[in-house]
Amino acid sequence: MDHPQISSSLPSGNLAVYNAKTAESKGVEFESSGPLFLPRLAYSIGFAYADAHLTSSFSLPANNGAQTGTIVPGLITGTSGEQMPGSPKTSASAALIYDRPVSPGYDVDFNLNGVYRSTVPLQLTPTLGVTTVQHSSIYDIVNLSVALVHKPWRASLYVTNLFDHQSILVSPTQFNELDKLTNDYVVDPPREIGVRFGYTF
Repeated sequence: MDHPQISSSLPSGNLAVYNAKTAESKGVEFESSGPLFLPRLAYSIGFAYADAHLTSSFSLPANNGAQTGTIVPGLITGTSGEQMPGSPKTSASAALIYDRPVSPGYDVDFNLNGVYRSTVPLQLTPTLGVTTVQHSSIYDIVNLSVALVHKPWRASLYVTNLFDHQSILVSPTQFNELDKLTNDYVVDPPREIGVRFGYTF
């Protein structure tokens, strides 16, 4: 593709959208679902690999983030072969679903599922206060739910982020500024345990 848009933080720490020269994305996807060896037990899996990278190098002028706000030629750069920001190379999902009747008119549904995503580059050029390109953490979350179903009624006990794993989704766009008040991280929610009630009509 020509002139792909890059949404990223700048060397000054500000957010912006700019255009590279050329890029391409190639990959494969796989999905499968169906019954397993036990009655009423089913599975669902998915996998994707995407190689999204620049196919030509480029450079653009940008503010260097200093108090004088100097525009420096070539401060934003991208190198041919570099992975595109926001694009994980591998991602996967899997689920086990089991349902069974417990008494006339009542069913219990069990659902265990998880998702995985490899690290993601957050920019092409280091932002203010760092010397390397930032990456998100590996994202891997497991969820569990058990539901009692009776006609249109449904009561569920659920646990999200079962193992209480913390992933850094977005690092600060500026480090150690304003007495480190800019060191804000976006992370996934911690483990949550709760009950839901629903009615279908």
